[in-house]
Amino acid sequence: MELRNLKTFQVVAECLNFTKAAEKLNFTQPTVTAQIQSLERELNQLLFFRAGRKNHLTPAGKLLKKYTDDLFHIVDEMEAAFLELEKPHGYLKVAAPEYYCINYFPIVVSEFLKTFPDVHINLISCNSDDVLKGVATNTYDLGIIAGEVSKSDINNIILDEEELLLVISKNIFEQDEINHILNTLPFIRFRIGVNFQSVINQYIQQSNFSPRKVIEIGSEEAIKRAVLNGTGYGLLSSNLIKKEIQSGELTPIQLTNQKISFKTSLIYLKKNEEKGVLKSFSDVIESLWTKADTE
Repeated sequence: MELRNLKTFQVVAECLNFTKAAEKLNFTQPTVTAQIQSLERELNQLLFFRAGRKNHLTPAGKLLKKYTDDLFHIVDEMEAAFLELEKPHGYLKVAAPEYYCINYFPIVVSEFLKTFPDVHINLISCNSDDVLKGVATNTYDLGIIAGEVSKSDINNIILDEEELLLVISKNIFEQDEINHILNTLPFIRFRIGVNFQSVINQYIQQSNFSPRKVIEIGSEEAIKRAVLNGTGYGLLSSNLIKKEIQSGELTPIQLTNQKISFKTSLIYLKKNEEKGVLKSFSDVIESLWTKADTE
């Protein structure tokens, strides 16, 4: 059964006039008649009958009209969806902690806009808890969080998994023993972010140490700078400090043989997953995320 014959039937069923239908379709009337006859042979049903000067749908014709209307509604939706996917446009409100905004999004956004220049991206820097709240209330279209979330209405895609390292400035480590460092210098930790706080607490428990002094900061980049300046020691993600570890500026302090890691997740509402612009940006993030921080 060919779509073109079904489309011809739909137009004839709407006009109930073969001549007008032929004009709309830019066909000759014999072509329209031939296509309707072809359908009738395939279905073994009469689709139209003539009473006086007017054409009418038979019961089989009415049934076929219902199905063809449904079919072409789906076809129209499919074509619109593929058109949007091919040329996404509009606005995307994206939220992520500062660390991701600085180290990952420049390359991700740049590559995305090379292919989809008509999309306007608004990138908001906030902690993971606020990202999750914003995505859940549809304030943000898409978010990146430290950790992962399990909610029935939210898609959670794991992008990466990093190890947490307790580090100190090389200069301080060369001057003092580990116990003296832990007892005299402050432990610099995150002020906000439930997901990350639970990972830090897990590390402290497994390492069996109790920091005597604590400084809380809401930025991992700021924590790194404070540790580099000798303010104290801190727990940082391995990706953020790999250059400083390699150069020797920072020294890892190993208090436990068990590795502590945390995941990075991409989240968005499931009801929005078919939006072409969101799906396109999500695909770019997934493909570039683990490469972005190496650029």
